[in-house]
Amino acid sequence: MLSRSLSQPLPLDKSQVAMLPSALGQLCHSIGLLAGETISELLSNPSTDIAAIKRIKHYSKELSAQAKSTAENDVAIAIYYTSIAHALVFHDRRITRFSYKRLESSFRCLVKEKWISKDVSILLKAAGRYCKKKAGS
Repeated sequence: MLSRSLSQPLPLDKSQVAMLPSALGQLCHSIGLLAGETISELLSNPSTDIAAIKRIKHYSKELSAQAKSTAENDVAIAIYYTSIAHALVFHDRRITRFSYKRLESSFRCLVKEKWISKDVSILLKAAGRYCKKKAGS
């Protein structure tokens, strides 16, 4: 389920849809896709713009709120924390109010899950080390 979610393109945000003509905007909103890189590609690319990473974070928060099962919620939370990890590791930016200590603990818990992919696990581990260092300073 995580792989399937990460393989999807990031849906258009409301401001992108608002710039389109009405009929096209409604169609794009109902399709909900932005042609281009997948969420996984965006999260694994160190040069992905921080604005796109924040969009993934907000999108995953929406997914979590709409989740119809524990598994869907867990996947949304994993994407949420992976976006935070990306911002820390690749941009040296904290895009959440969570403390470094809490983030490090969350990353450590997620890495233990068997369904977390190797690529995501590597990023979460790096973010955990980053947070541990920041919490110690």
